[in-house]
Amino acid sequence: MNAAVESSKDTGLVRVSSDKIGRLMDLVGELSLSVSETVNSPDLEGLELASFETAVHRLTMIVREVQDVATELRLVPLDDVFKRLRRMVRELERQTHKKVNLVVEGADTPIDKMVADKLYDPLLHVLRNSADHGLEGPEERVEAGKSERGTITLSATQIGSEVRITVADDGRGLNREKILKRARERGMFGPDEEPEPSVLWRAIFEPGFSTAENVSNLSGRGVGMDVLNTTMNQLRGRITVDSEQGKGTRVSLHIPVSLAFLDCIILRLGVQLFAVPVDSVAEIVRPTNGEVTSISAESYREMLKIRGNHIPVCRLDEFYNGATGEKPDTDLPEILVVFNTDTGEIAIPVDEVLDRQQVVMKPLTGRLMNVRASFGCALLGTGEVALVLDCERIAAGADI
Repeated sequence: MNAAVESSKDTGLVRVSSDKIGRLMDLVGELSLSVSETVNSPDLEGLELASFETAVHRLTMIVREVQDVATELRLVPLDDVFKRLRRMVRELERQTHKKVNLVVEGADTPIDKMVADKLYDPLLHVLRNSADHGLEGPEERVEAGKSERGTITLSATQIGSEVRITVADDGRGLNREKILKRARERGMFGPDEEPEPSVLWRAIFEPGFSTAENVSNLSGRGVGMDVLNTTMNQLRGRITVDSEQGKGTRVSLHIPVSLAFLDCIILRLGVQLFAVPVDSVAEIVRPTNGEVTSISAESYREMLKIRGNHIPVCRLDEFYNGATGEKPDTDLPEILVVFNTDTGEIAIPVDEVLDRQQVVMKPLTGRLMNVRASFGCALLGTGEVALVLDCERIAAGADI
């Protein structure tokens, strides 16, 4: 490459544009696919090739290491985003007439630069909501037995292959009555329905949803949290909200460290291939008679009983309306893959566990963007395409 770079003899650092690193990662992805296609070529069937498997293993390990190094090249510390947010807090104090103390933790947590570039606006919306809606005014805080200066904690930590960014305040918490009333007015819940908090809080991410009586330059238009939700979908992330009346609200963003490659287990159900992140898999079991039981309940019709625990069974053929081609009347699943989710473990029946691969991720575009509970698609070395499952959304949205 005839790229102009800036270097320093003292530090040994080289400055390279992110576009060139992105191009390198694309080429590494194509290299990985080409190696897999070559190794799995049908032309090799029946041939006796001495030491072929050893050479393939070595080549695969080298490609995987190149993928890891290329991914690390595009990682930047979250402090680049957090610094900009620190400056905005002073402006929020002026606009809200409240005293705000911002505590930052884990600013050195690394994340893909493509992700970091899209995080500022969503995090700013959350900070604005915390300062405008969450934190009380100085007098109200003193009356409630709190210090007059409210605290917003902005923290980040890496857990496995994802980064968790949390914005927590010690304010008044979400107003369940107001949110539920507004949600009922919009037809999201029935007049007598009393949803669980985790279900109700999702309403605030709907387009145009707002409980503010007055529109200000900070909030009230019902677009801030919608922007956050849209951005998180683009980043293959998810949002969790926890709030306690009078004690504050915690909004957590769960985002993949990198958008380029994903370490996955490849599964087959019927004619459809699926890929699931390795970090999400708790265990893989072959159930015996009595371990999968049918029950009559509103939430789940089948449960897996293992080591005294009951785990809800989610059938993908029902979730995708039979699109897998699997027979819906299977009495006992051959294999059950148990996944960890924020709402607890779920078990998904599959016909076959094929392989563990570091796959090249591609986003779903056009009409495919409406595919439920999917991060995107994974390109496999065999030329096939697997749907990458988001087990969090399956656990939250499957009608089982």
